[in-house]
Amino acid sequence: MRTLLLVLLMTSIMQAQNIQQLVNKSLAQHPSLKTIKHRLLAMDEKISLSQNFANPDVSLTINDIQFGDPFNRSIEPMQFQSINFKQKFPWFGKLDARKTYTQAQKSVLFDSYDAAKVNLAKEVRMTAYTIKEIETRIHIVQKYIDVSKQNIKLYTSYASTESKNHTNSMNASLLLTKVKIKEATYKAILKSQKAKLKYLVQSKVNRISNRLVMRKPRSLNYYLGKIDNNPIYKMHLSQKNVAHTNQELLALDSTPDPYVKIGYFNRNGFNDYASITLGAALPLYGSEKLKTEAARIEVLAAQSASLDYKSSLQSEIETMYAKLMEAYTIYNILNKETLPQLEHMFELTQASIQQGGDLFTYTNLLEQKLNLEEESISIKAEYFRTQAKLKSLIGEL
Repeated sequence: MRTLLLVLLMTSIMQAQNIQQLVNKSLAQHPSLKTIKHRLLAMDEKISLSQNFANPDVSLTINDIQFGDPFNRSIEPMQFQSINFKQKFPWFGKLDARKTYTQAQKSVLFDSYDAAKVNLAKEVRMTAYTIKEIETRIHIVQKYIDVSKQNIKLYTSYASTESKNHTNSMNASLLLTKVKIKEATYKAILKSQKAKLKYLVQSKVNRISNRLVMRKPRSLNYYLGKIDNNPIYKMHLSQKNVAHTNQELLALDSTPDPYVKIGYFNRNGFNDYASITLGAALPLYGSEKLKTEAARIEVLAAQSASLDYKSSLQSEIETMYAKLMEAYTIYNILNKETLPQLEHMFELTQASIQQGGDLFTYTNLLEQKLNLEEESISIKAEYFRTQAKLKSLIGEL
């Protein structure tokens, strides 16, 4: 029997995973990230494509087809056949500009990949902290269920001597009902949160091994100093770079690409000959300049968007940090001041009951103690969830 218990304990320990392991597992297996990976691979092909010339034009010309005898090609000297080949050549610097523009687009996609990873890590952490919170709540209410049952037995034994203990017994029964309802609710929430974690990690999680220990938060300056690591802010900067490289590419379009056209001609009764044509599009109407100016304005818009996001990010960090400090302060008040005082009162009440004191006060105090312990659990979980949000805002995995 002892051996069996030891084996079960070892199995449970081996199956338990800490939150960072769950994050790593999620980042390695989640299909949403694989989707972006495939798009990044596609961008590599687009970068290679940006270095290709435009496809050449090939044409066959049959000139002067006589309707009276359409297949006769010797009716008069103007009849000829030709094969033509036309190739456009990008102006100097255009291929490099196209490559730079496509690479800038890939950077935006890569930043979105980083943003997706950070958000996924945040969701794993927050779900794991919620599971730890609910598990602790269930443990607490189960303890109070046992205490409530003991109280009912105690009140029942006193009921034969004091009529008022019928009321005390009823109060204890009501408390037991409330606690049982809480237990049922928490078990339902726990089941849904474990299902969510299973999706995020892409595998079943039996137990989370972390012991959540409250520590003093890092300084606000620590988080503000890492704003530039936020992947969405990086994406805004990359989008600005895309707009800038697009402007440069459109500026080059004001110089038209030259083309070469080569033809091979054949006429009955005459020697075959070739022709060469050099040409280029004529930028007569100023369309290229208008496109370049529009692209310049897009650069300014992207720059303003990046500055705006950075400002809002700083505000969000400060807001989250205020919530973090609030949770830390409330937790310390509850666990260093309120709960110890209540525990002392609880012990005095227990001693009073043994001497025939009021059982109603004991039941009321028991319910208050349960509510405060649950509030302590809740604020602790909120502290860690807020910390997870702050980590995501500075791009930590």
